[in-house]
This record gives sequence, structure tokens and C-alpha cells, in this order.
Amino acid sequence: MFNRKQLMTRIIRCSEQNVPITNYGVAIAEINGILDRVIEVFKK
Repeated sequence: MFNRKQLMTRIIRCSEQNVPITNYGVAIAEINGILDRVIEVFKK
């Protein structure tokens, strides 16, 4: 498990190099075709 500083360092490095990152849950939802339903609650 990463602490917040380690995670933010990785996110910043990816951002600086234009490398996309995602959460595994989001990726799995997209693969299973349910991402729209999962993020629907955030659109309100």
C-alpha cells in the first residue's frame, strides 16, 4: 500500500510525462460496459 506522498509523486510524474492513469475499478467498469451507470450519480 502506498502512502499519500508516494501516490501523489507517481501521479505528478505521470502527469508531467503525459502518461494517462486510471483507477482499476474504473477500468473494470468500462471493460464490463457499466461505466456510464457507475458514474451516473456524479452527473447530478
